[in-house]
Amino acid sequence: MRNHLQGSHSLRFSVSGLIFFAFLISLIAITLSTSAVFSQSIPTGSYTYYFPLVSTAAPVPVGPVGGTFTSFAIDPGQNDNVYAGHFGSGVYKSFDQGTTWYRKSVGLGNLVIQSLATHPSSSEIVFAGTYKGGIYRSTNGGESWQASSGGVLNNHIIYDIEIDANNPQRIFVASRIYGSLVGYLARSMDGGVNWTILLTGNSFSKPDYFYDVDIDPNNSNIIYLTAHEHGFYKSVDGGVTFSPINAGVADLSARSFAIDSAYAGLVYGGVWHGDGVYRTWNGGVSWTWSGTGLPMDVEVYRVYLDPFGGQQKRVFSCTYGNGLYSSDDFAASWVSRGLSGQRLYDFVIADGNPQRWYAATESNGIFRSSSYGSNWNSIMADLRLTAITGLTEMPGEAEVLAGAVYGQGVFRISDSGETWETMNEGLTSLDVVALAGTGKQLFAIGRGWMDLWDGQNWQSVELPEANPEDLEAGLNWVKERVLLLDEAFISEAGSVIQPTGVAWHEDELLLGTAGSGLWAMRGDQWEQVAPESQVTDSTLQTAADKAIIASLNLTRLPERLENLSLNHLTMAIAKAESCTWAVGEDSKVWVTRDCGVNWTAHSIGWTVHALAFDPVDTNVLIIGTRESGAFRLQVP
Repeated sequence: MRNHLQGSHSLRFSVSGLIFFAFLISLIAITLSTSAVFSQSIPTGSYTYYFPLVSTAAPVPVGPVGGTFTSFAIDPGQNDNVYAGHFGSGVYKSFDQGTTWYRKSVGLGNLVIQSLATHPSSSEIVFAGTYKGGIYRSTNGGESWQASSGGVLNNHIIYDIEIDANNPQRIFVASRIYGSLVGYLARSMDGGVNWTILLTGNSFSKPDYFYDVDIDPNNSNIIYLTAHEHGFYKSVDGGVTFSPINAGVADLSARSFAIDSAYAGLVYGGVWHGDGVYRTWNGGVSWTWSGTGLPMDVEVYRVYLDPFGGQQKRVFSCTYGNGLYSSDDFAASWVSRGLSGQRLYDFVIADGNPQRWYAATESNGIFRSSSYGSNWNSIMADLRLTAITGLTEMPGEAEVLAGAVYGQGVFRISDSGETWETMNEGLTSLDVVALAGTGKQLFAIGRGWMDLWDGQNWQSVELPEANPEDLEAGLNWVKERVLLLDEAFISEAGSVIQPTGVAWHEDELLLGTAGSGLWAMRGDQWEQVAPESQVTDSTLQTAADKAIIASLNLTRLPERLENLSLNHLTMAIAKAESCTWAVGEDSKVWVTRDCGVNWTAHSIGWTVHALAFDPVDTNVLIIGTRESGAFRLQVP
């Protein structure tokens, strides 16, 4: 291991940070609204500011397509029209069954979309539930949005929106406040203008929250509700009171309901902790496990019924990591319908063609099948809405960069960012949250793991065990790197330290961690050289402030950034021009050609997480964002 880890002391890195640079924004308030479909990952404002002020060309999206989509909604008047909610850049709409997408996020105060719902009879009315930002309503088919939280749901995570098909003014919402485990069930009787809290998770012996609320299509007084750790609940008085209905349910991690309108009392329930699906024929009086054919220990995020089915409707299970499954025999048995390995958050059949299906995934975007799931195709066009978690030089390849895309792994980047080729052989997981380069070595960092690139494959690096009290710091660091639903973290229980970066300093390989201090490789073992309390910032990306400053000699930062810790910034240095630097902070990037004497600022519009100059052309800067993929910026 020691021989593999030794190498050059040169350093290239990126460090996360979230502070908004209001000074330059106040100088120019320009909004560039984009309506063309393929450019929707381009920021809403992309300019370079000089003194005097001069604007340059906008950044160009590059890199793989994809992104995390959580929800669908269908236009009731035209089923070719499909809405999709992205977990980071807002709502998208297609008018041609998903072939072409347009961003429809004007007025949304929060672009992290958790849920969507359309009015059952009006094509103009659409609701969007956000993550930590309440609920929004559009009255013009998504062209613009207005807050519709009624002063009650303003800062809530809106897990589900259920509109009564028989009385669309009556709407239910399942939610919680971020940071709390207390859930809320709210009801509006005036189309979302005002809300009343009907139930809270404080009513349980241990606080809990809710995921899914459903109205029985045969009796709108019957309401079903899933509780995160307390199973299935039911109301027979329109949501005034609820009672548990868990007879026969061994797994109480309830996530989703699907109610069959053809048979009164036939309901399917999906659970998270391995049992898959339960079924009841009597409205929840008793349940039977119905997971035959589903993978062992499967996590079911959603169950869904084919709305166009007859007396025996096909039922679907969206799994987290096992793709899509369906049953044609009332959930007595299940078969795979493709998308193996995908983490699915939503599924919909949008038109009267029962063979046309849509699936929303984590990290890999939206897929469509026109063959009952026999074949699936990405329908992202060139929407690049991924989380770029790392950019650095590629060891041994002078004209190539390496880039990390969460959920898609590591890529070789060439041709000024135009070409991205996967290099995932042997990688512990595609969920890479950072890249760390030390000149001759490249490390991929995930949640509780780190791999070393040996030139052809990835090799796992053994990490020390973490103190239990340090695990939360590691989890929080990962959550800052990528926008993900809480479900992405529930099933992963780490036990080792959380790496954040590496650096060579005085002939020692240093390992920075989140919460576990600073470590050094001595012999074949890691030794802690500074506990967390002695490290300036426990979320160091490159291990030690001294190593960072010595390697980069960043003595002059842009105005208003001079007092910030280097650990709050994302940085890069051009390999061929040692005085060409780039610094990213929040949604802006500054570039200097003279070691910090003069800087130009560029507005990116998304959270900047990684920077790297093209090794062939130092006039090209590759920018990686947390919400909207990568961009190529031509810098003067």
